[in-house]
Amino acid sequence: MKQKLIAAAVIGAFAAPAAFAQSTVNIYGVLNAEYGFVSQPNNDAGAARHNADGFNSGASRIGFKGEEKLGSGMSAWFQCESDIRFLSGGTATSGTWCDRNSAIGLKGGFGSFFLGTWDSPLKQTVAKTRILNETGWVGVQHLLLSGANFDNSNRNVHSINYVTPTFGGFTARAQVTSTNAAFDKLDTTATKGRHIGFAADYSSGPLVVAAGMEKSDDNRSITPAAGAEDTSWAIGATYVFGAFKPGLTYTNQETEGGGINAERDAWNLALDWKVTAPGTVRFGYTQSSDYDGNAAYAGADTGAKMWQIGYQHKLSKRTVAGVSYAKLDNDNNGTANFTGLTNDVLGDNASVVSFNLGHTF
Repeated sequence: MKQKLIAAAVIGAFAAPAAFAQSTVNIYGVLNAEYGFVSQPNNDAGAARHNADGFNSGASRIGFKGEEKLGSGMSAWFQCESDIRFLSGGTATSGTWCDRNSAIGLKGGFGSFFLGTWDSPLKQTVAKTRILNETGWVGVQHLLLSGANFDNSNRNVHSINYVTPTFGGFTARAQVTSTNAAFDKLDTTATKGRHIGFAADYSSGPLVVAAGMEKSDDNRSITPAAGAEDTSWAIGATYVFGAFKPGLTYTNQETEGGGINAERDAWNLALDWKVTAPGTVRFGYTQSSDYDGNAAYAGADTGAKMWQIGYQHKLSKRTVAGVSYAKLDNDNNGTANFTGLTNDVLGDNASVVSFNLGHTF
């Protein structure tokens, strides 16, 4: 009897802390390989390389996340997500640890509060409604939130984040960074570098509506400048009816102050058509306007447009293969190109046929 009591005491000593023990750490990620045949603009003026084939990894990543129950409905959690550059070869086979969405936080009935590196509310807004890929050969984020003179597709470091609980389909999120977030210049007093962002979305049944904004003090998206303020906002929606899912997204980017005044807007219209249970046809059109303003990089005919069509086939719940075609046309003074490619020739155009194979785990 005494031995049984001792055994029960030992088991209890180990079982009590288990109530607060961390749950199993989950490993997740995406591997995506895209092989494209590209008719591309010149990389440098006068140095022609009009046709090439190449690979693109399309935001491949691996992540680790875990959670600890603290009681009273509250949990502590962490996430470390890193780039996987498995197509680069050599020493560039991976990114820096936790260089993607990575944070530590608390969550419960009050929502989620966390600190770390995370996509801005504006970037998350666009992700909810653009339907089309963000990066890769046929990605459109460079036209919607990035480009030659703006780059507001931010994953902000040194950020403080809060996400509300979902009330009747509505969720809101907020983010603020420290003043040295973007350029890591603690010794620079002239430029603040603080990002502030807000977003809200509504999701109920077939409808999703999202809106977000971001403001960056003294923090031009290309070069920091004292007195210059970037302001960007986006709004979009998707709706599912039967086999069709159309989506519309609109963005606006502006810089004012410090002798700089520039503005650009962009939009895209996309459609997913589920032709069979495993097969989806995707159509898309994206357009960015001219850069308006008084700066040297603003001017007429600096916009671009992109058409695309593709087919994606689910080989399983987690594996997909497909083929896509995209055509990018610059206005006479535009320099847009596909993700990862540069273009120094005004008004030059590009097209690509790409084949993709992806696996989510």
